[in-house]
Amino acid sequence: MAYDKIDEVLIDLASTLPSQLGRAEVDFQNQFKHSEQACPTKSRPLDTQDSFDAAGTSDIGQKRAENQDHFLVASLRRQMVVDQTDVPAKQQEELYGCQEGRLLVIADGMGGHHGGEQASRTAVESCAQYVLDMMQWFLKLAPGSEKDFEDELSDCLKSVQQKIWDNSVAGGRRMGTTVTMAYVLWPRMFVVHAGDSRCYLLRDGELKQLTTDHTIAQQLVDSGGMTPDDAALSNWRHVLWNCVGGGEEQVRPEAVRCQLKDDDVIVLCSDGLTGMVADSEIASIIGNASSSEKATQDLVDAANHAGGNDNISVIVCRIVESSKCDEQVSDGLATTRIL
Repeated sequence: MAYDKIDEVLIDLASTLPSQLGRAEVDFQNQFKHSEQACPTKSRPLDTQDSFDAAGTSDIGQKRAENQDHFLVASLRRQMVVDQTDVPAKQQEELYGCQEGRLLVIADGMGGHHGGEQASRTAVESCAQYVLDMMQWFLKLAPGSEKDFEDELSDCLKSVQQKIWDNSVAGGRRMGTTVTMAYVLWPRMFVVHAGDSRCYLLRDGELKQLTTDHTIAQQLVDSGGMTPDDAALSNWRHVLWNCVGGGEEQVRPEAVRCQLKDDDVIVLCSDGLTGMVADSEIASIIGNASSSEKATQDLVDAANHAGGNDNISVIVCRIVESSKCDEQVSDGLATTRIL
């Protein structure tokens, strides 16, 4: 892996790494291979201790002939490494940068004849490339710029939408994918989302779903036309009104902004997990796991034990130690808007 002290990008994809990583170009060919075991990612903050315990895994399940899910767990940092200075440590952090970011992506593809696999792979590749192209955000997220940053990430999904739409037209077939992308820049998390994959936050033992399922069933629940219990059994729970691609020219990204605290756990997953395992059990499994890697595998095992009706992908990211660039964290959990 190419390593540059000024500009560092670490990306783990199913235990494999591109041999060369640059600001503007990333070779993802042959990197998106599904692993039967979770692949934890390690980061190197300024104090050499990990701030995050993050891992992801994907499993074909028990019923599908092909795994059409893809995921990404990435550690991203831009910094100057100072060998010697008489500037006090706190001023060093302010001058030279110490914020570390995490990029987490889950994509659940849809479409026959490998179209879903292609769509989800394109989505994950494109999200990673888009974030690399906007690396200037890593210098510092200026106060009051949260909405602009949120809009930039939402534009990422619109860019992915265009690529998948172009591929669909060129190939003469419909293909689509869900995309749930979380970008962590302490103490904030920004989530952009389309489809029925989910982002959760586990805090103090309580699992909170931050994203909304973009299904007809959920629309009926929101309008009062169906109860949540009825929706869980309805065929409409599988019908999406919003996703990336899927034969539609436009996507409507949902954006969620969240304030994080130490010991929070971020969870991204495809519906292959949530369709098989209740939220209460997800919270219990994560709470009892010794690491994020163990949690991801235990969650996959639980989904398979319950029937494994679909591909199962899950990312777990625990806030182990907050960044040295601490900011005050509000008590509010999240704000959501459709763009």
